Amino acid sequence: MATAASLPKKRCEFWDKCYRKNKQHLEEFLHPADTQNVGEFEKKKPRLVHDISVGDDDTDDHSTYKTQTNFATKRKADENRTDAKVAESTASTSFHSPSKMARVEDSDEEKIIVDFSKKNNAGSNKAERKTNTADSKVSPKPAETGAGISTNATAAAPQVIQYVSKKEKCKYWEKCYQTNKAHKDEFYHPGDDISATDDAENKMTRGQAKAPQNDIPDGSSVQFDSGYTLKREGDIYSCTCKGFLIQRAPINERTCKHLKEYLGDQHEKARVEKNTKPKKAHISSHININLLLAHKYDEKATDPRGWWISEKLDGVRAFWNGRCFYSRLGNAFYAPEWFTKDLPKDIHLDGELFGGRGQFQSTVSIVKTAESPKWKDIKYYVFDAPHMGKETFEKRMNVIKEYFEEQEPKFAVFVEQTKCKSKEHLDEKLTRVLNIGGEGLMIRKPNSVYEPTRSKTLLKIKKFYDAEAIVIGHERGKGVNQHRCGALRCRMACGKEFSVGSGMTDKNRNNPPKIGSIITYRFQELSNSGSPRFPTFVGIRLDKTEPEDAEIRPVLDEKDT
Repeated sequence: MATAASLPKKRCEFWDKCYRKNKQHLEEFLHPADTQNVGEFEKKKPRLVHDISVGDDDTDDHSTYKTQTNFATKRKADENRTDAKVAESTASTSFHSPSKMARVEDSDEEKIIVDFSKKNNAGSNKAERKTNTADSKVSPKPAETGAGISTNATAAAPQVIQYVSKKEKCKYWEKCYQTNKAHKDEFYHPGDDISATDDAENKMTRGQAKAPQNDIPDGSSVQFDSGYTLKREGDIYSCTCKGFLIQRAPINERTCKHLKEYLGDQHEKARVEKNTKPKKAHISSHININLLLAHKYDEKATDPRGWWISEKLDGVRAFWNGRCFYSRLGNAFYAPEWFTKDLPKDIHLDGELFGGRGQFQSTVSIVKTAESPKWKDIKYYVFDAPHMGKETFEKRMNVIKEYFEEQEPKFAVFVEQTKCKSKEHLDEKLTRVLNIGGEGLMIRKPNSVYEPTRSKTLLKIKKFYDAEAIVIGHERGKGVNQHRCGALRCRMACGKEFSVGSGMTDKNRNNPPKIGSIITYRFQELSNSGSPRFPTFVGIRLDKTEPEDAEIRPVLDEKDT
């Protein structure tokens, strides 16, 4: 093949304005600075084989003839090799690649087009020549089955149902300014053939049943004449209209007027309601509440005959407002839905979240954990209905009892009340409760109303006394507890300090209540110095922020005598 240096230079299209200085460009194109003149350049044009004059005696023409003859021979050999490679490729591959066209222009008189396509059905590629007098295009050969392509019938295309939508009256009527076709196809205006009577009749008969009035086969689509398309994939229906696309709900919870028109209003309503998940109502983390609180029982001041007796539960006080549990301070306890589903939504309840006698600490741990599966280990013991505060205690109890007998809630218990016959009867009940590990008794005045404060109509009776203190320090343990907390240093409401370690579990010792926490401790009596005798740690109080001392008269201590 002739090199660029052996061929005559072409005139640079930029001529005297060309800025390129690289050697290859200067050798390939003619510029004003070259010694060769323009007339010689235009006189000597590159010629193809059939343009060569054998009788030309000019030396330059003879050299050009040799060069062009070598070029033609080389090109013919390249074409033969190309045909062989394409034929080999056609037999060994079955995939089709886009055709690539290479165009070579050697002169104004002849054009050569080479097709390097690797299509199986096109056969071997050949160079086809066209003269400038024949502008016909190359027409491909009919497609033939290539290697690796299955001849089995392909699956049928999804069915497309054409549907003429029922036009609705444009709400702007004669004032409508829209002129686009989509709007006119969807709504009718003054002068259209569809009348308002027909439209009203269509609306009356549209979608009266929950079954679809027009079915869409799975995988098929419905083409509205207004341009919108309904599509079904399994149980999911969709539409291409803006009213459907702008919705933020999950796709199976959406609908639009086109789906309602084709499938029916009632069917769409039932379908959407079935797919829509119930939304969780917002529950406030804190509310302001006031509950009925008890005073200490004084046997000299109160005659218990006729009062209602129930066991004092050692649990967590909880108020139910129909949606959530709240502590005495109004802080929310987030119980699982399965725990509260049987509780009334229109009755407020007052009770105790109770996990069993002696399980106060575990109960506190459970109610502090939102929606914990361990809620199954506790129950809600109901003993009053605050929303019926103006009614007597007996009437409030009857309403609660009727609800529990009818609904039989799985995780709630109605606290039975026993009428006290005498002081001896009360003592017997207290002894029985203490023997089974209970904390004490609660007695309520008959015919009393619900007072949202501490009231003399509710009294508590306990063998042991409970009080609250604030943690001011941690004492190092001894023996097996030498590397963890041995006791809590606490301060009573009166300012008296004491230590309590009995009743603390391994978990409490490894992770003791923080300084500043309010704890409940239990004791038998107070010494002469005012310190609790045999204090026992009960647990952390979630519903109190200040310490509170027990109401008890000091007794003589052996060490003080």
